[in-house]
Amino acid sequence: MSRLLIRSISSRTLTPILRSHGWVYLAPSEVTDDGFRYPLMLGARTAATITVTGLKASLRVEADRNISSEQEHRIRVLIEHMLSLDFPLTEFQSMCRRKNATLLRLARKGWGRMLRSPTFWEDAVKTLCTTNASWGYTEQMCRNLCLLLGETTASGLKTFPLPEKVLKAGQPFLKDRVGMGYRSKSLLMLAKKTVSGDVPWLLDHSVTADAATAEKEIRSWHGFGPYATKHLLVLMGYHEYLPIDREVGTHLGIRKPGDKGSDLDSDHFEDWGKFRFTAYKLTRVARHMNWIGD
Repeated sequence: MSRLLIRSISSRTLTPILRSHGWVYLAPSEVTDDGFRYPLMLGARTAATITVTGLKASLRVEADRNISSEQEHRIRVLIEHMLSLDFPLTEFQSMCRRKNATLLRLARKGWGRMLRSPTFWEDAVKTLCTTNASWGYTEQMCRNLCLLLGETTASGLKTFPLPEKVLKAGQPFLKDRVGMGYRSKSLLMLAKKTVSGDVPWLLDHSVTADAATAEKEIRSWHGFGPYATKHLLVLMGYHEYLPIDREVGTHLGIRKPGDKGSDLDSDHFEDWGKFRFTAYKLTRVARHMNWIGD
């Protein structure tokens, strides 16, 4: 058992991140009373379950196995990425001071960051699982992927599968055993692209791609339409995008493509610039609207 502390965040600000959207409820994540558990890969053949607990002035991060100093550094980097600690919260608060006192109060409580997966490969697959699917079906697909193709940690949890395992499984297995249906073709093509190394940021979030380049790349993927593309871009930290699916469209008053709507701001938060999605999200929080997966 190994333990480390992350002092740039506390239990008070951890809760808003975990409640930011439904990712905390998708396998391999497990919600605990005061944080969450996450089985992840620390190397090509090394898996560990990480338990993140919110303390008064920091986070306690524990692994279910002994880890090296190099692996400890990797865990810290992954957790900071998953919790979006690179989100410019201070800059967003400054904009809120000029535009919206209600959102400023939420931002001061830690709202604005959102939970992500350890890799954009995993975020991309989970995004694919949200397309044309109920939330329960999304949960089922993610759970089956982990149970059937993930690596087992010392505590018995299953990691999210590596793209190599997905490729080896093949389309019939993904379609019928995992229950991916028609998405199995898109998943295999995404796994092949990831393994090829042509898009290095899928497995290494330290490799950056500007928004326009990333958008063009994602839009070229099979099964990734406008909603899925923008959803993944938001998870990459580009909050100027607003992914509009049926649920979001309902809250925006959009009934069909091109419909301006009138139930919410007519400009759909465009005047928030790089924080467009963040403003939309916190407006829903302020109005006590449930998030997908809540």
